[in-house]
Amino acid sequence: MLSRNICTIFLFVYISIAKCEDDKDGNFTVKYKNKSEIHFIMNDSNALLLQAQLEAMRLEQRNLFAELSAKVDKLMASNLLSSQFPDSCAKATAMSRRSGAYQIVIPDYSVHPFIVSCDEDTQNGGWLVILRREDGSLNFFRYWNDYKNGFGNVSGEFFIGLDKLHLLTKERNQELLISMEDFKGNKRYAKYTQFSVGSEQNLYALQTLGEYSGDAGDSLSPHLGQKFTARDRDNDNYSRNCAELYTGGWWYDKCHSSNLMGKYNDSTHGKGINWLLFSGHTASLKFVQMMIRNVQ
Repeated sequence: MLSRNICTIFLFVYISIAKCEDDKDGNFTVKYKNKSEIHFIMNDSNALLLQAQLEAMRLEQRNLFAELSAKVDKLMASNLLSSQFPDSCAKATAMSRRSGAYQIVIPDYSVHPFIVSCDEDTQNGGWLVILRREDGSLNFFRYWNDYKNGFGNVSGEFFIGLDKLHLLTKERNQELLISMEDFKGNKRYAKYTQFSVGSEQNLYALQTLGEYSGDAGDSLSPHLGQKFTARDRDNDNYSRNCAELYTGGWWYDKCHSSNLMGKYNDSTHGKGINWLLFSGHTASLKFVQMMIRNVQ
């Protein structure tokens, strides 16, 4: 048993060694290919000493391996990931100029990249999509941690998550573009010059919007300054939970003039995907896409 343990150590340290062979007396030979490199003769008198030395070698190797792994992780984090990946869709699509899925990093969020959806087809491109509704395949009536972390798939319906949204809008000025389409094929948009969302400590409050432009009407400014509300976190100004009443999550007040995370294709008053000055409260929108872009 002792000889097998020592063999294991040699195989771990010297990767080029092919195998170990031991005999009935407990002796063993370390071999590389067909050539015998080292032959060990084991005696009962030194078995305990060797066992202790073996344990010390194991401990030292574990410590060295842990130290090496930590150094590799630090090197990858500081030199590779943070420098090799872009931090915006404008940079990610600079070469291709094509819409699609790309990897970016937000240094304050994680050193590891994550996948985002970039739009290069709308108003000169460079947009990072933060929310998409298009077919009702995904349930948006969720809990606080879902909205915090994000959910869905960037190739279809999804929400990027409030944590990422806060850090994206905290680091630099972002403009917001909301593209909408109803079930009759009518298309509208709303654009805001300075969009930002607070931290979780501030309950992801809708902090700024800037100036509005577009043809959908301004149905988001009434929510300015409001904290985010989910079915399990009632942060609105109504006597009841607006998220529960209108089956979504949003910056509700008492309750809403827009509800872009409402239930897909639900025409019940206030429960659908509503933009008051375009769809009203009794018609749900067919398509919605919220996008942000760095302000130059």
